[in-house]
Amino acid sequence: MNNHSDNYYFRVETNTPDQKYTYQNPINISVSDSPQPLILKPTDLKEVMEEITVNLSCSAEAPCPKQPPTISWSNIPQSANITTQLQEKPDKTQSVFSHMTFKASYMDHRKNISCTATYPRNTSNDSTVETTMMLQVLFSPKETCITIDPSASISVGTNVTLTCKSKANPSKNMNYTWYKRGQENQLDFGEQLTFTVHRKSGGWYFCTAKNEHGNQKSEEIQLIVAVGVSAFLLTFLLITLFLRVQRVKAITIKETDVSDQGQEKQVQISSIYTNGAFVSDEELEMPKDENDKVHSGEIDFSTPQTKSTTVKSS
Repeated sequence: MNNHSDNYYFRVETNTPDQKYTYQNPINISVSDSPQPLILKPTDLKEVMEEITVNLSCSAEAPCPKQPPTISWSNIPQSANITTQLQEKPDKTQSVFSHMTFKASYMDHRKNISCTATYPRNTSNDSTVETTMMLQVLFSPKETCITIDPSASISVGTNVTLTCKSKANPSKNMNYTWYKRGQENQLDFGEQLTFTVHRKSGGWYFCTAKNEHGNQKSEEIQLIVAVGVSAFLLTFLLITLFLRVQRVKAITIKETDVSDQGQEKQVQISSIYTNGAFVSDEELEMPKDENDKVHSGEIDFSTPQTKSTTVKSS
């Protein structure tokens, strides 16, 4: 109980009532309702290089060995291996020790790793105590990528900004270099690349990020010059439309000529048929009046142009 905290004295009594010995050096006993703070080692773990094996230990006093506290960890690294056991210390007291071993990863950077000890009590609520440390991991650039502003499809004459992003520790004094596929030399240096788009700006771009622990190349990203493609398509469509119109005109003129020639031929044929019919009717028309006489004649061709032609009337 908390009220048991006090100075205690040791006294020796014998069977003789007058013989009582009391030691004047008291023993102070402090009873606390809260458990003793946890010990997390190493306490001076500030920075650790990636891929290096890290060993952490957390210990909690066990004043009642029959009911020792339980220790749990939070924000455990993915590769962690944990073992827990009850051990006796040199002063004959006992504590629960929990050891965690893992390989440092850049994903563990700035991760708050906590150790919690839970003490069972005879009440409805258990008593807990916790300690936390932030893990600092040194690593080369990771997850390097490029963003384009305003977008990946840009019009000619528009200003575009490419930004190279990367995770690294340390991140200060990072070196960024820009490249374009098909060009041997670098384009520029710095986290951002800004320029005015022209017809030849389209293509695939990438960057590299570098710090004192290494470097990484980003994936390539394509920049599309939208107006150049539209102009080409518009020119193609205009040429196609022009050729189609010219073709339609040529076909129309040809059909008109053929139609005119057909009409002209039809007129000629009709005229011939009409004249022929007129001549035939005149020749075949019989005299309607009896005064009209039919004359017949004989022509002698025995002596050319020397004999006279005799015409008989009937």
